[in-house]
Amino acid sequence: MQNKEELRGEISLRDQGVGDVTAQTVSIREGGANDIQAETVEITMGRANQVVSKTVTLRQAGAQTVEGEQVIIRQGAAGQVRAEKVQAMQAGFLVSRSQEANLTASYAGLVLADRANLDQAGAKAVLCKGAATLDQGGAVVLVAPKVSARNTGAVFLIAAKVEGEVRALFGPQAAAAFGAAFGVAAALVWRLLRRR
Repeated sequence: MQNKEELRGEISLRDQGVGDVTAQTVSIREGGANDIQAETVEITMGRANQVVSKTVTLRQAGAQTVEGEQVIIRQGAAGQVRAEKVQAMQAGFLVSRSQEANLTASYAGLVLADRANLDQAGAKAVLCKGAATLDQGGAVVLVAPKVSARNTGAVFLIAAKVEGEVRALFGPQAAAAFGAAFGVAAALVWRLLRRR
């Protein structure tokens, strides 16, 4: 991102698409832009390819890649999100890397975070350095040192400490056994296919 002194002015677009945009503040409504670089970005019912900003808000909008300190996605979607704090409400994204991820009624492919909170939300994989809190949520793979949960499910659960109610199909030992069996089966199939 450019120095703060170099980002000046405000750009507001409605019902139009543009190429690359650089400004202090960018507001897009029912339009789109290719790459956006700004201190503050708000996109409503629009789209962008790449957004790099201190604060990003997507409302019924989408972006391929989003980077910022705080990213808020409401009824929108993003491919990749990298931020200190991610908030998703009725939203979806493929990959998120953050210090804190808060998902409400949302779905994600992969959540990589120091701390994650999923409220009536789900993910294919949640990998946390710190605590993961889930309330009526679920994940295929849930890995965290501490998991606090209520009415939550996971296929594979790996945690040092679990508080609350988590229905896990495979705990740590079962997951290891399943992985070993899957690895042997995959090796046999690969070997058989190679012979042809």
